[in-house]
Amino acid sequence: MKIFIYIINFMLILGIVLYLTIVGIQSTKPMIVSVELEEKTLKSSDLLAYAKNIESVVSKEIDSDSEVDLDDSEDKEETIIVSSDNTIENDNVNQEIVVSDDSSLDDKAYVSDVLETQVGSLSGYGPDCYGCSGILASGLDVRDGTIYYSDSTYGAVRILAGDKSYPYGTIVRVKNSKISEFIGIVLDRGSAIGFGKSHLFDLLFPSSSEALVYEVSYNTTFEILRYGY
Repeated sequence: MKIFIYIINFMLILGIVLYLTIVGIQSTKPMIVSVELEEKTLKSSDLLAYAKNIESVVSKEIDSDSEVDLDDSEDKEETIIVSSDNTIENDNVNQEIVVSDDSSLDDKAYVSDVLETQVGSLSGYGPDCYGCSGILASGLDVRDGTIYYSDSTYGAVRILAGDKSYPYGTIVRVKNSKISEFIGIVLDRGSAIGFGKSHLFDLLFPSSSEALVYEVSYNTTFEILRYGY
């Protein structure tokens, strides 16, 4: 009886083991998934139509861009016509600009020839003054009463004695003196002439007596037009 029970238990155990083994083997098998793909056949005519459609779209975009560029360039172009009566016409804005040949303008361009301006007193002297030899410091002999010098640029100019900072040949325009405005040239020096001395410039006269007639001109303006020759 016990042996029969053992056999039945063994058979049950064996059956359970076989069942578990079979189930385990089936669970490890790879699963095959089938996917059906929908295939669509395209005809060559369809492809040509699609390509033409793309080409037409691209050409339209290019044409629109070129038209915009042309419009911009046309806006920027301006035709200016100058008529015989000095009138300038603009085609785009339809305006007229009259060119006037009238030289009487309020703002005139002015180029000054003045290099330096000084204000001081102007005295006079003659070649026969006390201690004078009649020969200027520059070497020019004026004992014959010469008071003018012929400059290559300014022509006949009066002879002046000036400060040693002005080299010989310096051209000076003299204003507001007892003599009418004139242009002089520095060809001489003087012990009382120059910056920080009695007078700024000294004007040469034919004689000392004639120089005394004009005496001294104060608050005279001296405009330097050229330094040296």
